[in-house]
Amino acid sequence: MYINTKMFLEYNPTQGKIADDRAYKTWQILPPLNRWVQSYWQLTVPKGQFQYHSVPDNCVDWIINQDCFDDNFLIPPFLSSTLFHIDGPASFFGIRFRILGHKGLISVPLGEWGEAGSVKAEDLLPADIVYSVFEVISNAKSFDKRCNSLSAVILSTITFANVDPRLARYIRYCYENVSSNLDLSDSRSTEFGVSARQLRRLAKQHVGLLPKDFGKVLRFQSALKAMNAPQHSKAYLDHYYDQPHFVREFKRLSGVTPTQFRKMSVLYNLCSSE
Repeated sequence: MYINTKMFLEYNPTQGKIADDRAYKTWQILPPLNRWVQSYWQLTVPKGQFQYHSVPDNCVDWIINQDCFDDNFLIPPFLSSTLFHIDGPASFFGIRFRILGHKGLISVPLGEWGEAGSVKAEDLLPADIVYSVFEVISNAKSFDKRCNSLSAVILSTITFANVDPRLARYIRYCYENVSSNLDLSDSRSTEFGVSARQLRRLAKQHVGLLPKDFGKVLRFQSALKAMNAPQHSKAYLDHYYDQPHFVREFKRLSGVTPTQFRKMSVLYNLCSSE
């Protein structure tokens, strides 16, 4: 996926909005690191009991509690909304990798990470990298300095990963045809150089999801972007058969309806929500 520029995908997934703009910051990655990493983010939670409502995006996130080295873990791609309970005050820093971008640092395939939903960073990454990243994040005095220093650390370590070209062709096909009904039949799979069965095995092992599920998340993310456009329209319906189909699929992946998602803050205080 990252062997040459022709395989690079400008895929920038999104999460929901947070009511307090100061609580969530993002940093778009510059070349050449943006071949592997899509963005950095920082979530600052005040005192209280909170929940963060995360939606699928096909990416791996490395999440670090800035005040606790042991709270340092990787989240693989998932297919339905995930709720993270947070006891504030707390501040988390995240590294959101591009699709397959994590392979530049992690050699263990996603299919071998286990079924726990998260993995301790130390279990998959060399200890010196984990310590260096935590040191930069915990010592930097500002978000901007944190991001700049971290980019230098990661660039000194990350490498180009060998990606099965059949898998790369499948991912590009999904990305370029997200607005249409993705064909993952045997006849289509042969164009990628695999059978439909082999494709399922490859995708589950290296992307973390079955082929159809990976495509569903791409389409969901494309709909989210359309919904968040400055002039909201029904452009997102281009990805679905009709309005009921859109609502049904959206709720299946996000846990709520599109109307509810547009109105909600994905970070919310559990006490005030009762």
